Amino acid sequence: MAALGRQVADRGWQQGSVLRCDDNALLGARYLEGRPAGDLIGLVVSQSCDLTHESLQGEPYAEILVGLRAEDDAALKRRGHCAAGKHPRCLHMPIRQEGNEVWFQFLPWDRLFVDRAVLADRMPDDTRVVLQADLDLLVTWLAQRYVRAAFPDDFNSLLDATRSKQKKLHARLSPDVSGLYARLNPDRELLEGERYTLDLLALVPTFRGDALPSVGKSVQALVDLIRAAGIDARGSVRLEDEVSYGFVRSFRRFPLEHLSLRGDSPDPMPLELSTGERRG
Repeated sequence: MAALGRQVADRGWQQGSVLRCDDNALLGARYLEGRPAGDLIGLVVSQSCDLTHESLQGEPYAEILVGLRAEDDAALKRRGHCAAGKHPRCLHMPIRQEGNEVWFQFLPWDRLFVDRAVLADRMPDDTRVVLQADLDLLVTWLAQRYVRAAFPDDFNSLLDATRSKQKKLHARLSPDVSGLYARLNPDRELLEGERYTLDLLALVPTFRGDALPSVGKSVQALVDLIRAAGIDARGSVRLEDEVSYGFVRSFRRFPLEHLSLRGDSPDPMPLELSTGERRG
């Protein structure tokens, strides 16, 4: 059985590999029924080292995320909302397919486990490729369901009234900021007479250093918005290589779209249930 890991590796399987259309049957009838093979994608999200683990008993399954093609006009209207990891329950991401870009919609609960041994007898689809940057985004998006910061209800309630404006500012920051972090004091529900103090830290990749001025303006606009909600806030913008890991660890990620789940719209629904929406 130790040879299994080598066989899986020799076949070329790794995190981000895509099932061939001929192997879509592994995904089950729920996804296959009434759908062209090219409208469905099975994307391996298990870590590469888990896929090639020597023991089937120690690592019995490969985890696969299922996506549906999202290329019509209705989907295009939603592209900005669901791309780049902005929405916690829907991700639109491009797959490189024979030189072209084809967009798929992924929902975090559309995942399944298949017997890892079946990969030893199959090859991944080398005509459909996920770029590393997109794979990094996808993995981070999935992880946010488990590691996103949970803030006190009192804090969330104060920010509820400005939620839509926060999201607009977050969308403006997303292309240039690798992480937005927060340090809240007190980090609990308020006692009578208390007031929250919030420190925000926006990190910018060194190669995007020319964006510092525009990021600074957006962060200040966000600080002003939070202050208007009755929270003492201040913000700073730093290049990634200017701060230590220890300093960043004193903060928590502050993804604005995840702040309070109480107001989340039930949309997006799975494509087959959502009035024909499919691309974006």
